[in-house]
Amino acid sequence: MAVAGIELPFDSCNVARSRSLNPRGIYVSAVVVITFHPQFITKVDRAYRIQCFYMEADKTVSTQIEVSDITTAFQTQVVPMPICRYEILEGGPTGSPIKYALIGQQVYHKWTCDSETVDTFCAVVHSCFVDDGNGDTVEILDESGCALDKYLLNNLEYPTEAHVYKYADRSELYYQCQISITVKEPNTDCPRPQCAEPQGFGAVKSAAAPAPAALALAPRNLRLIRKRSVDYDNTVDVRTEFSAVDISEEDPVLPADVRYRNRLPTTIRRPIILSYRQSHGTVCIAPHGILLIAFLGATFSVACVLFIIFVIYPKNSAKL
Repeated sequence: MAVAGIELPFDSCNVARSRSLNPRGIYVSAVVVITFHPQFITKVDRAYRIQCFYMEADKTVSTQIEVSDITTAFQTQVVPMPICRYEILEGGPTGSPIKYALIGQQVYHKWTCDSETVDTFCAVVHSCFVDDGNGDTVEILDESGCALDKYLLNNLEYPTEAHVYKYADRSELYYQCQISITVKEPNTDCPRPQCAEPQGFGAVKSAAAPAPAALALAPRNLRLIRKRSVDYDNTVDVRTEFSAVDISEEDPVLPADVRYRNRLPTTIRRPIILSYRQSHGTVCIAPHGILLIAFLGATFSVACVLFIIFVIYPKNSAKL
């Protein structure tokens, strides 16, 4: 038995397509006419309506394949901590480190922390002390970074100027502060101490350290009373110093600007300066010290002459 076949393109021969939802798919239909004579319709001619159905079906196909996990590379970069320094400047934050200053002159305390990264760390200055090198210590900033005496140093919320001062009977001033370094949170401002306006004469003075024997006999809780509860893992110490000496009004060694300031009216002028980073090999003697040395030298010379005249010379004369 012979089998014949025919192929009809979808876009020709008037092929019709219709979508069906139940069953879900597409019907494609066409009419095929088979004729015996090319010009006439005869009784043996036939017409066939052909309909095909294309079913839509969701089928899940799978295959087995193993994909290795992404290898995680561990990359570490250590950001170095900032390097901090403490300077006392003249004339503002852009001034030069001060070398000479009159009592009452305004100076600028500047704390600077240099970092290799930008906008990464926050710094808070706190726990500032000034001492004379002999154990007498005055606290001028507390552990929160708040000023204690407005006449010595004001709060550090804005560029701060302070006045030069000294201990009443000491020639050295040593400043030491602590700076806490923290990592700055993205898109936030660095925290700042919330301080009340400092009052005058509020600085806390600590006496000189007791002798080792007395310290050994003191109770343990009393000996630890000065220990500050500060996280030292992110805290650095910065230090600077002054040297205070008396000067005469016409001292030729002083710079011209200091000699000029020394000629100010009596109500402003003070015969005391502060020397910053005094050079080695230089000895400064106050005017009253020079007078005392001269007086002692003259007294010693007169005593020697009198001793020779009244003691040694009569003995030699008696032998003769």
